[in-house]
Amino acid sequence: MQNLLNRIIKCNIYVLVFLLPLFFLPFSFEIFEYNKQYLLFFLISSALFAWVLKQVAYDKEIRLKKSPIDYLVLGFLFVSLLSAIFSVDKSSSLFGFYGRFSDGLIGLLGLGAFYFLVTNTVKNAKGDAKGELKDAGGPTIDGLLKVFLWSAGAIVLIAYFSIFGLWAKIGSFMPLPKVMLQITFNPVSGSLEGASVFLAIVAVLLASLLLNKTRIFYGILLLASLGLLVIIDFTPSWIILLATLVLLLAASLSKRIFRENVNRLLIPIFLVIIASTFLLWQPFRTNLPKEQVLPQAISWQVAAGSATDNVKNGFLGSGIGTFHYDFAKYKPQGFNQNPLWQIRFDRAGSYFAELLGTVGFLGLLIYLGTIGLFLLISWLLISKDFAGLPLVITFTALVISQLVYYQNTSLAFVFWLILGLSAVSWRAVSPALTPEKKISFKNFPESALIFLTLAIVFGVAILAFYFYGARYYLADANYFKALSVSGEQRIKILQRAVSQNPNSSNYRQALARSYLAEALGEMQKPQAEQNASRIQSLVSLSIDQGRIATVLAPSQISGWETLGVIYREIGGVAQGATEWGIKSFEKAIDLEPTNPVLHTELGKLYVVAGDNEKAKDNFNKALEKKSDYAAAVIQLALLLEKDSAVDEAIANLENLISKNPLEVEARFQLGRIYFNNNRIDEAIAQFSSVTLSSPNHSNAHYSLGVAYAAQKRTSLAIQEFEKVLELNPDNSDIIKKLKSLRGY
Repeated sequence: MQNLLNRIIKCNIYVLVFLLPLFFLPFSFEIFEYNKQYLLFFLISSALFAWVLKQVAYDKEIRLKKSPIDYLVLGFLFVSLLSAIFSVDKSSSLFGFYGRFSDGLIGLLGLGAFYFLVTNTVKNAKGDAKGELKDAGGPTIDGLLKVFLWSAGAIVLIAYFSIFGLWAKIGSFMPLPKVMLQITFNPVSGSLEGASVFLAIVAVLLASLLLNKTRIFYGILLLASLGLLVIIDFTPSWIILLATLVLLLAASLSKRIFRENVNRLLIPIFLVIIASTFLLWQPFRTNLPKEQVLPQAISWQVAAGSATDNVKNGFLGSGIGTFHYDFAKYKPQGFNQNPLWQIRFDRAGSYFAELLGTVGFLGLLIYLGTIGLFLLISWLLISKDFAGLPLVITFTALVISQLVYYQNTSLAFVFWLILGLSAVSWRAVSPALTPEKKISFKNFPESALIFLTLAIVFGVAILAFYFYGARYYLADANYFKALSVSGEQRIKILQRAVSQNPNSSNYRQALARSYLAEALGEMQKPQAEQNASRIQSLVSLSIDQGRIATVLAPSQISGWETLGVIYREIGGVAQGATEWGIKSFEKAIDLEPTNPVLHTELGKLYVVAGDNEKAKDNFNKALEKKSDYAAAVIQLALLLEKDSAVDEAIANLENLISKNPLEVEARFQLGRIYFNNNRIDEAIAQFSSVTLSSPNHSNAHYSLGVAYAAQKRTSLAIQEFEKVLELNPDNSDIIKKLKSLRGY
């Protein structure tokens, strides 16, 4: 049994190191991070339980190998736990923000457990400082690095297959997941940029390994990785490669590490030249899709806004995994002029910035302290053991990557792996730095029984997590399946997802929107065919699910938006719906005060409520936040028209069109106002422009037909009404107009 437990520990660690960067499954909404988190939790929990059971039940003692950074690691995990407890969005803090999944407490605790598992089970390849033989059955530093590099090799091969379209060709004669047919597919993350950062770190590791030992596989993998870096050409990756290798060269020259064979430094020198070239000049340009990453300046501005908002945020941040909340709440108004202004970013452009916003100054300082202490110890020990240089340099690359890019599951895993392996490597160099603490039960069998009982309870808790984890996974698989169907079938599948995971706000929002769509579809039927009781039932169910979604996640804007849209759409069939819709959008604005869209939607509801002054106030607020926001300009123009300020309405629309000639709705409304004020030629010009850019714009064709008819240009009017009839078959009003124009 003891040997079996040893094999479980070893196998789980090796499998995790090889498989996690490669792992994905096509069954869930997000196929990469979500599944990697499940793999991490399953393998770490089972390995950790096997390790605890082995020591308590068979060794009759607990042996803990300590390192100087252990307490800082524990401190960071503890602060993250407190941050989650006092989080503005506890669900996102616990599991990770939906769709991202890599930023939650469960994942971080899993990585922390992995670190301690590595430091307590992994051996140096050459034995420890006391000269004892290594445990032949346990994992080793060299073994894990080799497994990791084989995993990286598979990633490189997969990425080349994607970029050159080989997966698409294979998919033509055998079934493959749709995601594999995309040119950007790689198993590390959902973007080539994420793979590029990962490969920059792999390149640094390979370059440092080649300084000590020449191996053909390492050289081939380095060249293949460099080729992908060139093809993807992601600036942060070149920064990581350049900065890390410059530091490597500086440390090597300072410590005179390679004075006996200085030519080995030609490899990092070559890579420094390549990285510098691509940073200063882009000799190759590709048309590969680009990931939209939040700019660094905005990332730090948002993080600082969160950390300085109140005392709690200063110490603990808004809550681990809640950068989506920080971005919405603290993004500067000037961001609305950015082409990406409509994206709600759930991650910062820098992991350090994200830590500042989500776990506060305390969490960031402890994290930086861990890094600083690690680098200090490594610098002091490096002259005694050059073999540890690759780990130190790779860790440095990981730190730089966190400064210039966000953290995903693969990058976070490699960070904690290298941190743990480095702590193990210190043991062979300085035993006093890594003492072992023993708690023996051999003379106290009662204490052994207590610890064994606790171990069993721990095992039962893990099984309970597995049970709920399986239910939650099935829920997400059903949610993903529901997105590909519609109508009653979608509702049934979403109901199943909600029953399997009733705590998900996202599933309830989707179900609420589906109920609403069915209700609106029923209301669009002819009066005689409508089922009033079904409409009432669907409306009630939609409201209920929308409200529950906001209760489950009160700090998520999407829930309040969904509820506001529901109330807006059912205003004609539910008393008081408009007022509740107003309250919902006001709550959304509290969460995202600089969003012009929310003010515009609120203004529309005030128009429905008959409060034109508040409507104008909100449209103007929207324009204060984004002066060229078309929807607000149009809505304000419609109100001005109602108030007989026609010239001002026309001037606003003309100004908008001059800035954005492709704004179809603005042209249509301008044409309508022109027509209503007997400026028919100008109206025709606007309607014609709309039909040219949007050939199926039924209202524009109809209005153009009316305008031609007003000018007695009958044949042109008939052409336009025929087009309307083509778009709206059996429309009785259009049929009558055509008969009238044709004279029969």
